[in-house]
Amino acid sequence: MPSFARSLPQTALLAAALAAAGLAHAGPADDEFAAAVAACKAAPKSGTRYVAVTGAFMRPVPRADSGVVARIPIAAAVTLECERDGWVRGTSELPQPSVGWIRADLLQAKPPTLASLNADYAAAAPDQRKTVAERIVALAPYQAQGHQLLIDTLSKAGDAEGARKAGEFRDRMLSPKPERLSGEPKLLFVVERGYAAPVARIGEDGRLQEADASTRYFPPLRGLYFFRRGGADGVAQVLDEALSDVTGEAHVRIAPATARSDQTRGLATNFPATSAKPAADAAAPAAARKAAEDALRAGLRQQKVERAQIERALKAKPDHERDLGMELHTFEAGSAGPMAIATVVWNLPAPGPDQGETSVAASAILEGDGKGGYRVVGSQGSTNGGDATESPRFFDRLDLDGDGVPELIFQVGQYEGVDYQVWSRKGGQWKKAYQGGYVGV
Repeated sequence: MPSFARSLPQTALLAAALAAAGLAHAGPADDEFAAAVAACKAAPKSGTRYVAVTGAFMRPVPRADSGVVARIPIAAAVTLECERDGWVRGTSELPQPSVGWIRADLLQAKPPTLASLNADYAAAAPDQRKTVAERIVALAPYQAQGHQLLIDTLSKAGDAEGARKAGEFRDRMLSPKPERLSGEPKLLFVVERGYAAPVARIGEDGRLQEADASTRYFPPLRGLYFFRRGGADGVAQVLDEALSDVTGEAHVRIAPATARSDQTRGLATNFPATSAKPAADAAAPAAARKAAEDALRAGLRQQKVERAQIERALKAKPDHERDLGMELHTFEAGSAGPMAIATVVWNLPAPGPDQGETSVAASAILEGDGKGGYRVVGSQGSTNGGDATESPRFFDRLDLDGDGVPELIFQVGQYEGVDYQVWSRKGGQWKKAYQGGYVGV
């Protein structure tokens, strides 16, 4: 999903954090914030420091009880703006772009490393080793060695309960398991570029409904079943919920990978939708390509697009940065047989010097006809201009209702975000069963 949060200016993220902390538009709190920023600008200081502890709280003003902008992880860089009264004001890109105040004694000149922390551990007094071991785990949470060091340290100190909890944490980090929270309905999520967002709730009757915006879907370290290309492909594990209140997203990694999987694209659920393995898209047969192009031509002609522009759109290579061009996906869809999903999005030239571009989009769902050809079983199109934008792209497929035929999920580009369509096959007919799960402004 083109994440709205990743394009938010720092001021917007700070405003959201202030609101969460109960400080937005708070009168005296606003005055305190403005005074702190003014004092910082009057005595600027440049440079970079690094978080030395497991996590440092960034505050909106230089006061320990002033709320939290973000929790900056160990070894993260903080670019300085000023330093005063034992506090540093600066910016950090982790876990998301943030600006605020951090206690100066939580930072150091060089980033901590495993080598430096292991040396600190060896030199530490017995009552300080737990703290250093926790920092080692925070810096390398997917390495067993640090977890075992912390468990052994707690055991030697006689803290059996602490050692037990540290063992549970190790297991969650090294071998995460998908889970469905108590009382939770079936849920569908999308995963893209290191983020997960809820798309829909699935009722007992199989109907899809909008996910509840007030529900807490992303407790840290939660596991979700992860799927791509119609098959199960590991576990999506929530790393934190720092963005969930702002955009409805959370950072995830795809286990057993040992970091956030920025390029991974797929679907996630809180129930085992399928045990099948992912199946790569088949090479598009000539018959599928011809049928797909014919269907898209028909869709664009209905929108009164000129023939020359239609042919340019169908011949253009996909431009994922600008979301233009034609895409074709072909695969086996269980009892539905071979399928082809075709989409095209294209910007038409502005009709006049004072007019903007018009965007057109068309998509077609095709099934094999059993004779080597393909027939259109579903289609849609849109003409967009200004704020009225809706451009569908095929996202992925997954059998959500267990009938042996995968549902088709389209990502629909909107003016300042995206939402999702789910198409389902009933009685041999494909219909749009749901649209929702908006992520954006």
